[in-house]
Amino acid sequence: MPRRVYFDTVAFRVIGQAYAKTRLSEDLAACMLISPITIFEVLSQLSIKNADEILLQIHAMHNWTIPAHTNVLPWPDASLYSIWFKKAAPDDGYTKKLEKAINVCLEAESVESLREEAGKLKNAMDGVKQQSADQFKELIEAMRTGTISTENFSELWFQGLANRLKTDSKVRVMAEIVADLSAYHEFDESKLRIATQNKNYNPEKHRNDLFDGEQLIYLADPSLSFLTCDTGFENAVKCSPQAKQIVTVKQEELSDAARVEAILRGMVDGK
Repeated sequence: MPRRVYFDTVAFRVIGQAYAKTRLSEDLAACMLISPITIFEVLSQLSIKNADEILLQIHAMHNWTIPAHTNVLPWPDASLYSIWFKKAAPDDGYTKKLEKAINVCLEAESVESLREEAGKLKNAMDGVKQQSADQFKELIEAMRTGTISTENFSELWFQGLANRLKTDSKVRVMAEIVADLSAYHEFDESKLRIATQNKNYNPEKHRNDLFDGEQLIYLADPSLSFLTCDTGFENAVKCSPQAKQIVTVKQEELSDAARVEAILRGMVDGK
């Protein structure tokens, strides 16, 4: 079975430039997935100065996906729910709403009709990122004061997931969840270790990086591969078996459609 691929924000936009006028092979296009973290970030950027350029990059989805059958990954909380409870999360209508938002953008001829909603979305994204930064700041302070240590990080991380899902941590075995989410776990642990070793570390300046770690939740599905231009992922995730599902490339490697197709072909074929 071919693997499926999802992108981070930079890769999404650069590939959008490469495929502005070129069509990705049909069999590969069928294997492309949309990360909600990525598409929300891209849509929120329609409120900034180069919005016309970004809208064209979104329109390029016509060329590297199969629009009528584009698969959108669940929001991270829904994925966590599925992993924890071993069943699909209740349908909250999120996927249909996101698909509708994508279709509106694909059909929009001008960014002006989208700018107001994009601004609201950016504010919402900033709020989510700020919340992540605030929670991480609390962890750093607890680590520095000795309230927690690296030895009990996994326990705290595991309990944090249970709290996030509003459930009792006793219903699952910690080692199993850590294994299922090994890349996500290692990323969080690595970020915390770096932060506590640097007395000048400011979570506010790294809130994008902290939120981007949510992309790694999807790697619990071994059929998925993550294409990114951010070396921070491979620097933070080295020991997890899921590290091989993360493919890091330079932006210039995605500037040419033929090179992009070769990279995607290798990822889909598992090479």
